Amino acid sequence: MTALNTYLSAAGPETRRAGGEGGRRRARSGFTLLEVVLAVTLALALMAAMLTFYKQAADVRAAVLGDVRLVSAERMTMDRLTEELRSAFVQRFLGLGLEGGLSEMRFAALTFPGGAMWVEQNVTAVDPMAREADVQIVGYRLRYSEDEMGQVVVDGVERTCQRTPTARISEEGKEIQATLLSPDIKFLRLRYWDGTTWAETWGGGTLPQAVEIVLGKEPLPEHVEPLEYPYPTFRRIVALPSAPKTATGTAAAAPAEAAAP
Repeated sequence: MTALNTYLSAAGPETRRAGGEGGRRRARSGFTLLEVVLAVTLALALMAAMLTFYKQAADVRAAVLGDVRLVSAERMTMDRLTEELRSAFVQRFLGLGLEGGLSEMRFAALTFPGGAMWVEQNVTAVDPMAREADVQIVGYRLRYSEDEMGQVVVDGVERTCQRTPTARISEEGKEIQATLLSPDIKFLRLRYWDGTTWAETWGGGTLPQAVEIVLGKEPLPEHVEPLEYPYPTFRRIVALPSAPKTATGTAAAAPAEAAAP
């Protein structure tokens, strides 16, 4: 200690000031607790803002993709319905043109048969391929099922097709194939134009002049009529080229429209 005092006395006041300032600088080189807390708080705030922005962007993306999927499903279903309705005709042998109600219909349609029509099959085959014809009975309807709570829910729009109209026994899963076209469409409404009024049902061996098709993504609420469907819809009126020019079908009574489609 005596040696240090002797050195500082010999070195002079400049050396003592430099040593004191260096000590003070070394004491100030670290962060205080307040500075650490502020830095952590700022980092957490920035992370929370980024996560909120990411969640909002993901929600917007999911909503847009859902709308795109719904529009694609509606357009696909509507285009297929339109194409097959325009090929509808009156099958005299079966006495079938078009028959249906507000939520389902079936009709005879002309189509190109698939590959099974041209495949040679062995008459002794255990499981022969089903034969197809150029006339098929096509149907559209809503498919229903029960959930875990026993409640009836709408699965979507279902298409049925009987490829061999003259089959002796018509059973679903065999001669009649049922396909779920889209699980996104929960509402289907049909009406039939007889040349004068819109009918909610159509029967007999004739065709209406046009069919109104309405699709929606929400199920029909309880105690609400199909004509009072409260949600947005995708609507199209399809003219049937093979239909007679005059009203010769068996249309049920329905509210009249102001003008023809």
